[in-house]
Amino acid sequence: MEITALNIAIALLILFLFGLGLYLILKKGRKRKKEREIRRFNELVQTFIESEEIPVSLKDDALNYIFVNLAMEDFYGISSEAIIGLDDFEILDDKMAMKERKTDKKVLATKTFVTDEMLWRGKIFKTTKFPVDLLNGKFGVGAYIRSASEKNREKYLKTLMSISDGVMIVDPMGKIEMLNSTAAEMTGWTAREAMGKHYSQVFVLEDEKKSGVVPDPIEEAFRDNTMKEFDSQVVLVSRDGKKYHLEDSIAPISDDEGQIDGAIVIFRDVTEIKGKRDAMEYNSFHDALTGLYNRRFFEEELIRLDTERNLPLSVIIGDVDSLKLTNDIFGHEAGDELIKRVSEIFKKVCRADDIIARWGGDEFAILLPQTEKKDAQKLSDRIRDNFSKEKIKSIQGNVSLGVATKYQPEENIEVIIASAEDNMYMKKTLNRGKKKEDAFNLILDKLYGELPVEAEHARKTSEVCKKIARKMKLPEAEINKVSKAAYLHDIGKVALDKEVASKNEYVIDETFKEMKMHPVVGYRILNAFDHTMDLANVVLGHHERWDGTGYPQGLKGKEIPKLSRIIAVGERFDDMTTDTDYRSAIGSNEALEEMKRNVGTHYDPEVVEALEKVIIEEAVATARLSR
Repeated sequence: MEITALNIAIALLILFLFGLGLYLILKKGRKRKKEREIRRFNELVQTFIESEEIPVSLKDDALNYIFVNLAMEDFYGISSEAIIGLDDFEILDDKMAMKERKTDKKVLATKTFVTDEMLWRGKIFKTTKFPVDLLNGKFGVGAYIRSASEKNREKYLKTLMSISDGVMIVDPMGKIEMLNSTAAEMTGWTAREAMGKHYSQVFVLEDEKKSGVVPDPIEEAFRDNTMKEFDSQVVLVSRDGKKYHLEDSIAPISDDEGQIDGAIVIFRDVTEIKGKRDAMEYNSFHDALTGLYNRRFFEEELIRLDTERNLPLSVIIGDVDSLKLTNDIFGHEAGDELIKRVSEIFKKVCRADDIIARWGGDEFAILLPQTEKKDAQKLSDRIRDNFSKEKIKSIQGNVSLGVATKYQPEENIEVIIASAEDNMYMKKTLNRGKKKEDAFNLILDKLYGELPVEAEHARKTSEVCKKIARKMKLPEAEINKVSKAAYLHDIGKVALDKEVASKNEYVIDETFKEMKMHPVVGYRILNAFDHTMDLANVVLGHHERWDGTGYPQGLKGKEIPKLSRIIAVGERFDDMTTDTDYRSAIGSNEALEEMKRNVGTHYDPEVVEALEKVIIEEAVATARLSR
């Protein structure tokens, strides 16, 4: 902006006075004389500067105020004693302070005059800043402020009209004089429609939670003749019902005599920002999967509630027994569903003011203020009973729960927590065997109940594998083992969709990739139970091929467990000699011939040879019976 001769004259005179005073202070050595010169300097500065009725200030090199005149005191509405030593961030709002700091730094960097405009209490002012040699090798910033011209006011209003924030100007009666395009878009009123209407018709505010009457910040700005900010819970409701969270302020506009001439409202839509902020705050204290409180919040609440007033203070620690099994068999989506189900049970059974938290992956904690141990135990029993009725796929809901209660103020709450955990682990250990047996039986019931054909296939495969093993002269323990493994060889199909599981596993189609996973899932299931753990590797390898082209590991020859090689032959033989939706059954000899053609590629020659002996022996036995 143009620097006028008057501006330069005022600034030079202020510079002279400041410079003279500082020079005299530094020049005089004796304390008494220095104090006398300081008084003379202050009197001189005050006499001239106050006569101009122009707000004048001086900041040091750190941009803290070291001098303000009476006009500046009136401008800020703060005494000089309160201002000295402060910077703009301690006097102005952050946005204005940042603007002032930017021009101050420009003055110090360029050692030149800098002029700017500022909106203060509804009026537009022109600021002139200039460098001041502090005579200590450093520079400060001098400044004075004057009212802007009407031309500049119009220019400023044009700028307001074009900014991205919403701007609304109202007269002293609250009637709208100006609405910029952003404000029009957010309110749903065009500037023409809004003109002359009372702002309350256009600028409709309501409480975010609808918990009471919204204080009218515009009315408050008029009443108190001070700048007001929107409450963080206030939302703007547009003409079409859309809601905006707002930020920013309302400032009354005063005329030259100090009379209120209207108000300017500047606002912006922070709905998205607030949403992200609220989400971050929510996520910092809540578990993302269940919506329950997280461990961090639980531990903070534990400290807050650990008072004598809340005694007896009971704690329940719970562990979902079947989560790992569910994850292993059906994948993490099913495991997540199990966690969400138990969370819903907790919320359904507990009181509204009980603190329920997801303590860890499969662990939960409940904090029960003013609750006797017997009542906490009853709650624990209800949770367990409710969850036992839940099923995810074929996995029954089981949760181990431990209870402990603090009765005396001197008891350590951490010891109480540890006691509840110990109680929970003891119950988990005592019930582990029965729960695992029940879980295994449920898996078999689901597979063979939904797919009776699989049950018959499992039985017949088990029989033929047992016969093959005997012909191979395996030890009795191995014969029994292959019989059991053959009966369970397709247990992994329990994790497949029924439509996929019912298909012939030798048919190559779009579901074959999914079908190929069943040996792996079967391995996981069998490996999870003590009584089937030794069968897991056998089942894992029953679709490997002698030439290494099988799955899931691509094992070759004798790398494949012997019992897996037996099941590969036994289940294929049963498949070919049984009617299915994909093919009609063929005779035993025809099936044997087909398998012989695949010896050395698909099958172990020794196992096929043993199968041939079984078939011949059974044919001979049948012939004898028919005589």
